[in-house]
Amino acid sequence: MFIRVVYFFVLQAVVCSLLPVFVWADIIVDNEPGPPVYTESGVWSLSSGTGYRGGAYRYSTQAGAFATWTPYLPHDRQYDVYAVFRTGTNRAEDANYTITHAGGTTVIQVSQYSSSTSVVEVHLGPFDFNAGANSSVRLDAVTDGKVYVADAIIFRSSSDDPPMIFPADRFPVRPLFSDSVQVTAVITDDDAVATASLTYTTTLTTTAQTLPAFDDSTHGDGAAGDGMYGAVIPPQSGGTTVTYSFTAQDTIGQESGSPTQSYTVSATPFPEFRAIWTASWWSGFLNQDEANDWVDTCRANNINALVPEVRKIGDAYYDSALEPRASNITGGASYDPLGYTLQIAHDTSGGKKRLQVHAWFVTHRIWMNSVGDLPSGHILLQHPEYEMIKYDGATDPDSRWLDPGHPGTGEHNVAVILDCLSKYDIDGVHLDYIRYPGKDWGYNPTSVERFNTLYGRSGTPATTDTLWSDWRRECVSLEVKKLYIKMWMIRPNVLLSAATQAYGNYNNFEESGPYASTLQDWVGWLHEGIIDYNMIMNYKDETQWDNFQGWVDRTLAEDDRRGSVPGVSASRVTTVQGTMDQLLYIRSRGADGMNIFSWRGEVSGNTIGETREQFYAALKNQVFPTWVDPPATPWKADPTTGIFEGTVTFQGQPVDHAEVWIEGHPDTRTVTDGSGWYGILDVPVGHQTLHFAKQGLRDVLVPSPIPNAGDIVTVYTELEQETGTASWWLFE
Repeated sequence: MFIRVVYFFVLQAVVCSLLPVFVWADIIVDNEPGPPVYTESGVWSLSSGTGYRGGAYRYSTQAGAFATWTPYLPHDRQYDVYAVFRTGTNRAEDANYTITHAGGTTVIQVSQYSSSTSVVEVHLGPFDFNAGANSSVRLDAVTDGKVYVADAIIFRSSSDDPPMIFPADRFPVRPLFSDSVQVTAVITDDDAVATASLTYTTTLTTTAQTLPAFDDSTHGDGAAGDGMYGAVIPPQSGGTTVTYSFTAQDTIGQESGSPTQSYTVSATPFPEFRAIWTASWWSGFLNQDEANDWVDTCRANNINALVPEVRKIGDAYYDSALEPRASNITGGASYDPLGYTLQIAHDTSGGKKRLQVHAWFVTHRIWMNSVGDLPSGHILLQHPEYEMIKYDGATDPDSRWLDPGHPGTGEHNVAVILDCLSKYDIDGVHLDYIRYPGKDWGYNPTSVERFNTLYGRSGTPATTDTLWSDWRRECVSLEVKKLYIKMWMIRPNVLLSAATQAYGNYNNFEESGPYASTLQDWVGWLHEGIIDYNMIMNYKDETQWDNFQGWVDRTLAEDDRRGSVPGVSASRVTTVQGTMDQLLYIRSRGADGMNIFSWRGEVSGNTIGETREQFYAALKNQVFPTWVDPPATPWKADPTTGIFEGTVTFQGQPVDHAEVWIEGHPDTRTVTDGSGWYGILDVPVGHQTLHFAKQGLRDVLVPSPIPNAGDIVTVYTELEQETGTASWWLFE
């Protein structure tokens, strides 16, 4: 995996908080979402009126809601703090502003009420602040029904300092020999910036080249006058390393420079996943002719990875020992859709390129009622107790789901996938619907009982109960981790990816739809390393370009341990060029590849009559002009650590939520799932000691070595009462 430059995402936030400084000698945080600038909790709405400098403002009428402004302050010093808002007759008189500063916190109550409407600046006071993003101002809504206005916060200082320069971004992140490179920096000053420039050198010449840097919207610098300065470095030959830095001078002659940065130009395209999803609801690989067409078209257009849906509603498009054969396979009784696709995709005879095949499994959504009755052998007929229900006991009239809070769900899903893995030479496993339908769901009685037992509760948890949401997120994540480790035990080089969601607030993942609503913590999966690639379903049309970019940047900012292969929905984009632009943006940000949804739906949303032939012509011409192989996966190919896994029992029965960690490494702490299973990744090679604990039972310490990097060591542990003696078994 390419280790990309990581500073760009963090400093995007700095950009927003400092934009007006170069003109107004103020540090201003406006109501533009995007931490560490401005964040919200509770219900806030966008105004129809104008606020600070003619922009919109935000307001709330819900007690308990709050808004927070977090500046990036360039110096340790005293700043005067001002709150900006539009007054009115329906405004609250008890707007509480909490200022967090170097000396602690101070609460200032302000009345936003007035018989007239006007935008005002109210002085909250002078306070000492530390440099950086360590301070904040928070507005709390206290009374239901009153209007609390969140607009801008101003931090004002009278001191003169040289310009502050924050290198912000490079575009593209991984340039080729044919690419010009746009580099940008945020430049701020407590007076005004007079001039800015970029100086660069290359390994081919020691002569420094200086370019003027502009804040004019034509040099990759965002909007004109926004404090972001850009310059464009011309294309360089392959293998050249370019080193660059910014310099700025303010209106009173003070000058400063930025740290140097560098990049190396590649002479050849980078390895990347060029994948395409194929749904088994419609034609794609349901018979040999369809599969041949799919594989031939992908080879001809330099697509190197296929993602066929081999389980869509608890059925199988392969030879499964655990689930019924899908009913819409058209290739005859002996036709094996996955087997045949693998055969032709992996065929390299006559110089053909080998295509990877990642088997796509829909996990928790297990049936669609429009299809009819459940077929013989379906999991819901065998185990109806696994089914998910809503908080009021209802089921979905359109679809049926397995509940990850029932231990049987994870056990069955893992068994289904491992059965496939043991029979087929697949290159990857791809998870879909690895989540809940929404916060109202997941009320399987067994899951509720497990939760109540663990936390000493009773009754039905509220949909707004944060601990209950944490529980359900954990159930999904433990299922993903179990599959990741069990797959590694059978075939270490097979990759695990997930089709994850991308909606809501991409700037604050814990407030986004995936995390807060469908309880899918894919950021946590990347951080823990329990998926190899995040194939985020970034399905946006041309009108959602900022949102599209935000979610691409979010997954790339979170994947330093693993990788990202963002997906686009060609069927939601209204023109072929719109899809090409999205794919090219993904590449420019340094992603490990891209995925297209979907085969046979490439132009289904096209509004200007373009054809599939035109789609693939543009794809080959603009995006995939030459063949590249998928990237290597170093953490799988050349691991440096090992893994512990196993089960914990008491009197022969699984122990739910036993705690397990490695002595001396508290950050490895994990819990067992409902089957008593646990797993710990990234264990250093050598002798370790596992610690097992469960309230009411005796703690157990088990010496357990990791002999070699890449080894998986299984430790089964039987706990006893406080006065008993524990047993354990170790398997390498």
